[in-house]
Amino acid sequence: MFGLRAHRIAAALAGVVITLAAATARADDLPGAYSDHGVSFSYPTAWLHVPGDFQVQSGSELWSEFFGPAPAPTQPPTTDPAQPQPPAPATPLVLPDVVAVAAYRTNVSITKKNLPRYKQAIQLLVTQLVTRANGKVLSGPVRLTMGGMPGYRFEATAALTDGTLTESRLVLVFRKKTEYFLNCQHVQNGPLTAEIEGGCDQLMHSFRVTA
Repeated sequence: MFGLRAHRIAAALAGVVITLAAATARADDLPGAYSDHGVSFSYPTAWLHVPGDFQVQSGSELWSEFFGPAPAPTQPPTTDPAQPQPPAPATPLVLPDVVAVAAYRTNVSITKKNLPRYKQAIQLLVTQLVTRANGKVLSGPVRLTMGGMPGYRFEATAALTDGTLTESRLVLVFRKKTEYFLNCQHVQNGPLTAEIEGGCDQLMHSFRVTA
């Protein structure tokens, strides 16, 4: 399609899964600031930089990072202290309210001038990924820039593996053969919607390529 196979443009839906024990700030992070992989940006200082993974994605990922509000603590079940304590469950915690930032390699150089040529391919890929995640595209593609780079924005829903329905702002911007991808995901109409959207705005406005 327009000289570019759809799967070579990358996108992902952040069905982010983290272990509860790992949901802590990383020691080398400055509060609310990220600088690595040749990019820098800011995010809310109360958020954590957490390990995670994508539930659905396509493309050649170079790196990915995940940020979000600390998950609410869970109340452990009441047990008899006189009895042997059961081992902690190994089931990971699904963190539905999260912002994912990633970079992918594309097989063509995409610029401000030729971006419209790939609009249909990008739209097709995002639609396919959203469908795989049992969701639907609500709006987009809308042309935008982030860090001076051209790209498109979509709004979409998706269902996580535990059945939680989420809503995402998906942003794909391009710098020649590198795509920078942003997924600002929250529970649909959930209590953290405004916080995730505000943090997403902060990250987008501060995003810079440094190398």
